[in-house]
Amino acid sequence: MMKTIAFANQKGGVGKTTTAVTLAHGLARLGRRTLLVDLDPQGHVAFSLGSEKEPGLFNLIVNEMPLRKVVVHARENLDILPGDKMTEKVKRQITVSDFRESILANSLADLDYDAVLLDMAPSLDVLHVNGLVASDYVVIPTRLDALAVDGVREILMTMGEVSQRGHSFEGYAILPTFFDRTTRETLAQLQEIVKTFGKRVWPPIPQDTRAREAAAFGKSLWEYSPESTVLNGYTENNKHVGGYTQCLERLLEVLDA
Repeated sequence: MMKTIAFANQKGGVGKTTTAVTLAHGLARLGRRTLLVDLDPQGHVAFSLGSEKEPGLFNLIVNEMPLRKVVVHARENLDILPGDKMTEKVKRQITVSDFRESILANSLADLDYDAVLLDMAPSLDVLHVNGLVASDYVVIPTRLDALAVDGVREILMTMGEVSQRGHSFEGYAILPTFFDRTTRETLAQLQEIVKTFGKRVWPPIPQDTRAREAAAFGKSLWEYSPESTVLNGYTENNKHVGGYTQCLERLLEVLDA
């Protein structure tokens, strides 16, 4: 059964696109047919995978083109619905449409994929709400600083408002990103998040410049640096802790639940 996972935080610069791209390709490498949808006008999903930015979302929603004509085959088992600056015009179209909060959900219904991942823009607007309504589960990447953690609270409040309108989420997870265990503030913020949210907090993603480098070369981290800390975590008591490999395991549990 297909599930839709949103990657959302109303604060920018928290690693949403890196997370969405890495996990989408991770699922594809495991044989899960995956669609990655770019809801951000910056169009960084396509860029991160070495493809051209295109008005895929615009053509799907505004021009009402069939999905098969607007998706781009990026890797084996991985398709992307790319975006570009035309995504801004999608918001205007949705605003004047009937059933505006469920337009994206209706467009992505009954697809032949195992998973649909949504890379959400860091803004609260009608397209953001559409992404939440289309989602079964929400992953909230966050830096471990006060402003980003406040963004977690904001997205949870928005999810609560969406739930009050009748949408039911299966759950959510908080993913600490850019984790630097040598920084006192980072450790304190991680401890506070775990204290507040408990098992909803996934293992942290270590800070690693290879994540930025991979996107510049149009490759996923699995292709660019499979031995990197950002993928495999750091070593503690002879065990790997954190990294996108463990995050992928958690995502598989969500998909198979």
